[in-house]
Order: sequence, then C-alpha cells, then structure tokens
Amino acid sequence: MSTESPAPQQNSRRSRFIAGMRGAVGLLRAEARIVALLALTTAAAIVAVSLWSVQYHPDSVVDTAARQTAVEAATTGTVALLSYEPDTVDQDFASARTHLTGDFLAYYSQFTQQIVAPAAKEKSVSTAAAVVRAAAAEIGPDRAVVLVFVNQTTTSTDKPDPAITASSVQVTLTKVDKAWRISSFEPV
Repeated sequence: MSTESPAPQQNSRRSRFIAGMRGAVGLLRAEARIVALLALTTAAAIVAVSLWSVQYHPDSVVDTAARQTAVEAATTGTVALLSYEPDTVDQDFASARTHLTGDFLAYYSQFTQQIVAPAAKEKSVSTAAAVVRAAAAEIGPDRAVVLVFVNQTTTSTDKPDPAITASSVQVTLTKVDKAWRISSFEPV
C-alpha cells in the first residue's frame, strides 16, 4: 500500500461538493434575506393601513349631510350661548343649556347663574351673536370640532352705543342621543 494522497479525481469531487454546498448555503442566506425583507415590508404596510384607518378614516366615513349637521349644531349653539337680553336672561341661558353636554354644561350653568345673569340684569346688558362663518375642522361618528367665526354686538345702560366684537371659537361637539351637543367652547 502506498501512503500517497488520494487521487486527483477524488480531490476534484470533494472540491466541487464543497463549492456546491457553499453555493447552496449562500442561496439559502439570500432567500432568508428576501423572506425577512418581505415580512418587514408586509408588517410596515399593515401598520400604515391601521394608522390610516384610525387617524384619517373617520372623516371619510362621515358624509356631507352629517358634516353639515355638526356645523349647524355648532352655529346654533354658539348663537344661543352668546346671545341674551336682560329681561329674558334666565330663559335665554336655559335655552342655551339645551345645546350643551358634559363638564362644559356644568361650567356654563354655574358661570351664567353666578356671574353673567346678575350683571346682565343689573346693568341691562344685551348681547346678540351672529355667526359669520363656520367649518368642520374634524369630524367622526361621535365627535366633531368646528371652527366658528362670530360677531357679537353688546349694549348696556353704561354703554348704550353698540360695541361690536369679532372672535373665533373652536367648538367641540359630542353626539348625545343622536344629536350634536357642545362639550367644549374654546376661544382661538
């Protein structure tokens, strides 16, 4: 027997086998990268669609009639909140409260009873609000935000000449018993 190295043909087979295995491992690694990239892309798409449906889709679900109803509720409610006469101030504020809900209803009730009504009666303050323009900024099935531009004319015994004030208000509405009610009223 000889101690010579295996025949060149066996070395060649072994080299080809090893080269083939390395190629197969390389292909598996490339396929694994492709699968990982596809999984990552799919996950990103799912997250994007989910965010869109949560963040932006509610606006598109609400039709034009519902948007108009919310704007009308904000307009009517704003006029009711900001308009009163000294002789009918209690009835005016009671009527205004029918447009409100939640914590804002409680705040408005207390503020008008303790501060505004006594001053309106004592100094014969009369104020009339007119909405110049209003538009929905956000709208969903149960919540809407409307930007309202208001002109308010005020007279009193101290200042009988009408004082006109222009302002803008962000009116947040909440749907209560299928009707929009003002839940927040913030000057902007």
